[in-house]
Amino acid sequence: MNKIKIGIIGYGSWVKDAYLPALKKDGRGDIIAIAVGSEATAKSVKKKFGDSIDIYIGFEKLLQSPEVDAVMIAVPDSIHAKAIEASLESGKAVFYEPPIAHTRTLIPEIIKKLLNAPQITHADLELALVPAVIEASDLIRNKAIGNIHSASIRLQSNWGPDPDQDINNIHRLGVWYTHVLNVILNSSPKRVLIMDGYGTKGRRQSQSTGFFDYDGMWGEFKVNIDSVEKLKINIEVIGDGGDLYLDILTGEIKIRTKNNPAGKTILLPAIQPYADWPGMHESVSSFLNAVEHGISSFANATTVANLHLIGLATEESKNTGAWATVKNLEEL
Repeated sequence: MNKIKIGIIGYGSWVKDAYLPALKKDGRGDIIAIAVGSEATAKSVKKKFGDSIDIYIGFEKLLQSPEVDAVMIAVPDSIHAKAIEASLESGKAVFYEPPIAHTRTLIPEIIKKLLNAPQITHADLELALVPAVIEASDLIRNKAIGNIHSASIRLQSNWGPDPDQDINNIHRLGVWYTHVLNVILNSSPKRVLIMDGYGTKGRRQSQSTGFFDYDGMWGEFKVNIDSVEKLKINIEVIGDGGDLYLDILTGEIKIRTKNNPAGKTILLPAIQPYADWPGMHESVSSFLNAVEHGISSFANATTVANLHLIGLATEESKNTGAWATVKNLEEL
């Protein structure tokens, strides 16, 4: 079978550390073009690839190339909406990073265009493809710890403040992390409440907590991106028959039950060495599967639209200080 011809928009560290290793390991994609924002970056691409690919300043001409089957987008948040919209209009399969836009006004507009696009689209929701997350979801669905009361996911990092932003941190990061809660609980929240930190200019505070009403189960997403601690991503699920703890970075699951209080440990890490982040190999391969077989991606437009509707509800909660109902797609 012929390789899938890939055009990449952007050439920052995420492309170099995540996309390139993941594409190389999978082997089904052939990078034939890269679009960059400056002559200096074009020289860097030229040094890496020589004359083996086409190099464009700006992504418009790349998207016009009939040779490109699929595009992968890794650009700053402020360019997401423009790059995603243009890629959708090209008709090519699209792999992109959330969020779909950087403002509350733009997000509903891009949701509608995403939902109306006929081609395969795939958001890089890599954390949900970590094997330990999939196993935890199966254990919970099979009542390994009984009926679920609550699930929480905690992100700690020393990334530092992100000032002057229009969407809050639970919204921006929740596209990945609330999605993990949804996968583990096999459900989607009906209401949200955000308890935000303070001190950072703009809506995106470094410390924030989101609470989610899963109609009989409670979810929590706690964020600290200006932590003393190094990066940690941990999940705790409490049931009436036991509890489950998951470390996404290592793939370690610890499960205890009332019948087995000593518990057991299961190790199911993502493919290693990581392409800079757990689940990236799996996410890129999932996209290529969808393109190769002409099937909908697990991270398709409907999934992403609903995650952003949860995010928009957190924006309403931030404004009012109260619980906010998550809207349906029909209410856009």
